[in-house]
Amino acid sequence: MVAFVTIQKGKTPAEASDVQQVIDALSGARNTPIAVTVNDPLAYAATLKNTDPGSRDLILYAADGTTVLLQVDSAGVKVSPDGTAAVPPLTSIGAGAAPQVAVGNHVHGAGGYSSTGTTTLEALYASTWVSTAISYTVAAGILYVFCTAGVTITLPAAATTNRPITVIALTGAQTVAAAGGTVNGGSVNTTTGAVMNGVVSQGDAVTYKSNSTNWYSV
Repeated sequence: MVAFVTIQKGKTPAEASDVQQVIDALSGARNTPIAVTVNDPLAYAATLKNTDPGSRDLILYAADGTTVLLQVDSAGVKVSPDGTAAVPPLTSIGAGAAPQVAVGNHVHGAGGYSSTGTTTLEALYASTWVSTAISYTVAAGILYVFCTAGVTITLPAAATTNRPITVIALTGAQTVAAAGGTVNGGSVNTTTGAVMNGVVSQGDAVTYKSNSTNWYSV
């Protein structure tokens, strides 16, 4: 590896090669690594300043000589997260027009989260319920089924459903079936005290949750 040559103390005048090695290092002519080491608790190891209002302070390229990995200028900082072209980092926290990022470690899988505009708890629950007077197969995203007549409510397949689903019997007794798996639990028979699997009596509300095989009241 090419390295700088230490100039002997008291050597005067300096030879052209002594000066040229510095020029070569700064121009990249000799591929001389430059390592800056400072042992100072107060001073920065390196300080760059461009006093122009539109200052450009620092830029680092990838091996191809064109892909910018790090750029610091009057507009802020751009950095490459994976070796591709540098982009502005997400740093803003809170409401605003700029891209936002929350405090902490947040990892979302493909298609795991999508939102347009302001998302509130009210907005999240706005489309999670349905009211029905006829037999109904619970659609995707529905958490609550309000029954206004004695009908059959069919839960989705237990093997592919993770969300809990609540059946509310406003009027009449409801029969609860499933597209996949058995339905376990329901209202209690007020005469015998027995649990009526797959039945929700008028005035009751029963929440069912699958264990990936069958549905159970919880």
